[in-house]
Amino acid sequence: GQYSVTLLVEGFPPSHAGTITVYEGSRPGTLNDFLGAMTEDDVMPEALRRFEAMVEEVARNAEAASQSAAAAKKSETAAASSKNAAKTSETNAANSAQAAATSKTASANSATAAKKSETNAKNSETAAKTSETNAKSSQTAAKTSETNAKASETAAKNSQVAAAQSE
Repeated sequence: GQYSVTLLVEGFPPSHAGTITVYEGSRPGTLNDFLGAMTEDDVMPEALRRFEAMVEEVARNAEAASQSAAAAKKSETAAASSKNAAKTSETNAANSAQAAATSKTASANSATAAKKSETNAKNSETAAKTSETNAKSSQTAAKTSETNAKASETAAKNSQVAAAQSE
């Protein structure tokens, strides 16, 4: 019979090498003898080869799909962790904003209290000056009263002397 010879090298497309004719009277040990002694197991139909290749491809794809599913599960877990971290960050940001608002209010209250203290200090200073002026006025009035009292005392003595002399 005649056989078509195709060279199959992994990584390269099949290449047709030619046609071989096998004769029944070939000597033992020759290519013709070897090819003539082939059984059905030695020569597999092309459809069966393709089917086996597809089975291998399906097995590889199933393994890849399994790995992809595991990677997807890891990604899902990581996404959930990221979502939780984002929620925590959002809560922390809200708390920080609230604390900043509280601090701002406290600062405004402190500024108002400081202004009141400044006003009270000025009022106290003015009152102290007024008290000092009033004290000086009182001192002057006391001296005047003392002088008047001495004058009254002198006048009273003079009146007493005059009254004693007129008796």
